[in-house]
Amino acid sequence: MAIRFARLEDIPTLIEIVRAYHSESRFKVYDYDLEKLTASLKALIEDATGTRCFFVADDKEQKPYGVLLGHIESYFFSNLPVAQTILFWVHPEHRGGSAAVKLVTAFKKWAENRNAFEIAIGVNSAVHVNRAERFFKKLGFQLTGGNYSYMVMARK
Repeated sequence: MAIRFARLEDIPTLIEIVRAYHSESRFKVYDYDLEKLTASLKALIEDATGTRCFFVADDKEQKPYGVLLGHIESYFFSNLPVAQTILFWVHPEHRGGSAAVKLVTAFKKWAENRNAFEIAIGVNSAVHVNRAERFFKKLGFQLTGGNYSYMVMARK
Protein backbone atom coordinates (compact mmCIF):
# COMPACT_ATOMS: atom_id res chain seq x y z
CA MET A 1 0.00 0.00 0.00
CA ALA A 2 1.31 3.41 -1.00
CA ILE A 3 0.08 6.98 -0.68
CA ARG A 4 0.55 9.27 -3.65
CA PHE A 5 -1.03 12.21 -5.43
CA ALA A 6 -3.92 11.39 -7.75
CA ARG A 7 -3.23 11.33 -11.49
CA LEU A 8 -5.49 11.94 -14.47
CA GLU A 9 -5.38 8.26 -15.39
CA ASP A 10 -6.95 7.51 -11.99
CA ILE A 11 -10.18 9.30 -12.88
CA PRO A 12 -12.18 6.18 -13.90
CA THR A 13 -11.28 4.48 -10.60
CA LEU A 14 -11.87 7.69 -8.64
CA ILE A 15 -15.32 7.97 -10.19
CA GLU A 16 -16.13 4.52 -8.80
CA ILE A 17 -14.70 5.48 -5.39
CA VAL A 18 -16.89 8.58 -5.25
CA ARG A 19 -19.88 6.53 -6.41
CA ALA A 20 -19.30 4.08 -3.53
CA TYR A 21 -18.85 6.95 -1.07
CA HIS A 22 -22.00 8.59 -2.39
CA SER A 23 -24.08 5.42 -2.01
CA GLU A 24 -22.79 4.71 1.52
CA SER A 25 -23.10 8.21 2.90
CA ARG A 26 -25.98 10.50 3.74
CA PHE A 27 -25.33 12.14 0.36
CA LYS A 28 -27.08 9.27 -1.44
CA VAL A 29 -30.21 11.46 -1.53
CA TYR A 30 -28.30 13.94 -3.71
CA ASP A 31 -28.18 13.52 -7.47
CA TYR A 32 -24.99 11.97 -8.80
CA ASP A 33 -23.77 14.09 -11.72
CA LEU A 34 -21.07 12.12 -13.54
CA GLU A 35 -20.18 15.00 -15.85
CA LYS A 36 -19.71 17.42 -12.95
CA LEU A 37 -17.76 14.85 -10.96
CA THR A 38 -15.41 14.12 -13.85
CA ALA A 39 -14.73 17.82 -14.40
CA SER A 40 -14.22 18.36 -10.66
CA LEU A 41 -11.77 15.47 -10.36
CA LYS A 42 -9.80 16.72 -13.36
CA ALA A 43 -9.66 20.26 -11.95
CA LEU A 44 -8.54 19.04 -8.53
CA ILE A 45 -5.81 16.85 -10.00
CA GLU A 46 -4.56 19.59 -12.32
CA ASP A 47 -4.75 22.38 -9.72
CA ALA A 48 -1.40 24.17 -9.70
CA THR A 49 -2.13 26.74 -6.99
CA GLY A 50 -0.69 24.60 -4.20
CA THR A 51 -3.84 25.22 -2.17
CA ARG A 52 -5.43 21.83 -2.87
CA CYS A 53 -4.23 18.27 -2.44
CA PHE A 54 -5.61 14.97 -3.67
CA PHE A 55 -4.04 11.91 -2.08
CA VAL A 56 -4.90 8.31 -2.92
CA ALA A 57 -4.10 5.03 -1.18
CA ASP A 58 -3.12 2.38 -3.70
CA ASP A 59 -3.36 -1.38 -3.54
CA LYS A 60 -0.57 -3.64 -4.83
CA GLU A 61 -1.73 -3.10 -8.43
CA GLN A 62 -1.54 0.70 -7.94
CA LYS A 63 -5.33 0.98 -8.02
CA PRO A 64 -6.72 3.60 -5.61
CA TYR A 65 -9.06 2.43 -2.85
CA GLY A 66 -8.90 5.39 -0.49
CA VAL A 67 -8.83 9.16 -0.97
CA LEU A 68 -8.20 12.34 0.93
CA LEU A 69 -8.91 15.65 -0.78
CA GLY A 70 -8.03 18.80 1.06
CA HIS A 71 -7.49 22.51 0.68
CA ILE A 72 -5.91 25.35 2.58
CA GLU A 73 -7.42 28.77 3.09
CA SER A 74 -8.08 31.18 5.92
CA TYR A 75 -11.21 31.81 7.92
CA PHE A 76 -13.07 34.99 7.00
CA PHE A 77 -11.88 36.71 10.20
CA SER A 78 -8.18 35.80 10.08
CA ASN A 79 -5.26 35.48 7.70
CA LEU A 80 -3.89 32.33 9.32
CA PRO A 81 -3.99 29.36 6.91
CA VAL A 82 -6.15 26.38 7.85
CA ALA A 83 -5.98 23.03 6.05
CA GLN A 84 -9.36 21.33 5.76
CA THR A 85 -10.61 18.12 4.22
CA ILE A 86 -13.03 18.07 1.31
CA LEU A 87 -13.37 14.27 1.19
CA PHE A 88 -11.78 11.49 3.21
CA TRP A 89 -12.91 7.94 2.49
CA VAL A 90 -11.45 4.44 2.48
CA HIS A 91 -13.26 1.54 0.81
CA PRO A 92 -15.00 -0.65 3.43
CA GLU A 93 -12.90 -3.70 2.45
CA HIS A 94 -9.75 -1.81 3.46
CA ARG A 95 -10.92 -0.15 6.67
CA GLY A 96 -8.97 -1.09 9.76
CA GLY A 97 -5.69 -1.21 7.85
CA SER A 98 -3.06 1.48 7.66
CA ALA A 99 -4.47 3.45 4.71
CA ALA A 100 -6.52 5.92 6.75
CA VAL A 101 -3.62 6.72 9.07
CA LYS A 102 -1.25 7.12 6.14
CA LEU A 103 -3.67 9.37 4.25
CA VAL A 104 -4.07 11.64 7.28
CA THR A 105 -0.30 11.64 7.82
CA ALA A 106 0.25 12.72 4.22
CA PHE A 107 -2.34 15.47 4.65
CA LYS A 108 -0.68 16.65 7.87
CA LYS A 109 2.73 16.83 6.14
CA TRP A 110 1.21 18.66 3.18
CA ALA A 111 -0.43 21.18 5.55
CA GLU A 112 2.75 21.66 7.56
CA ASN A 113 4.69 22.33 4.34
CA ARG A 114 2.22 25.14 3.65
CA ASN A 115 2.64 26.58 7.16
CA ALA A 116 -0.92 25.76 8.19
CA PHE A 117 -1.88 27.13 11.56
CA GLU A 118 -4.46 24.37 12.03
CA ILE A 119 -5.69 21.19 10.38
CA ALA A 120 -9.45 20.71 10.53
CA ILE A 121 -11.06 17.44 9.50
CA GLY A 122 -14.83 17.25 9.26
CA VAL A 123 -17.03 14.17 9.32
CA ASN A 124 -20.21 15.04 7.46
CA SER A 125 -20.97 11.75 5.69
CA ALA A 126 -22.85 10.23 8.67
CA VAL A 127 -20.79 7.06 8.17
CA HIS A 128 -19.36 5.53 11.38
CA VAL A 129 -19.29 8.87 13.19
CA ASN A 130 -18.33 7.34 16.56
CA ARG A 131 -15.51 5.30 15.01
CA ALA A 132 -14.28 8.41 13.22
CA GLU A 133 -14.18 10.33 16.49
CA ARG A 134 -12.09 7.61 18.16
CA PHE A 135 -9.80 7.42 15.12
CA PHE A 136 -9.09 11.14 14.99
CA LYS A 137 -8.60 11.42 18.74
CA LYS A 138 -5.98 8.63 18.55
CA LEU A 139 -4.16 10.76 15.97
CA GLY A 140 -4.14 13.75 18.30
CA PHE A 141 -7.12 15.68 16.96
CA GLN A 142 -9.62 17.34 19.31
CA LEU A 143 -13.37 17.26 18.88
CA THR A 144 -14.36 20.91 18.39
CA GLY A 145 -18.03 20.66 17.45
CA GLY A 146 -20.32 18.75 15.15
CA ASN A 147 -21.93 18.78 11.75
CA TYR A 148 -25.65 19.40 11.52
CA SER A 149 -27.85 19.39 8.45
CA TYR A 150 -31.46 20.09 7.68
CA MET A 151 -32.81 18.70 4.41
CA VAL A 152 -34.97 21.39 2.85
CA MET A 153 -35.91 19.35 -0.21
CA ALA A 154 -35.30 15.73 0.72
CA ARG A 155 -35.54 13.25 -2.17
CA LYS A 156 -36.86 9.72 -1.99
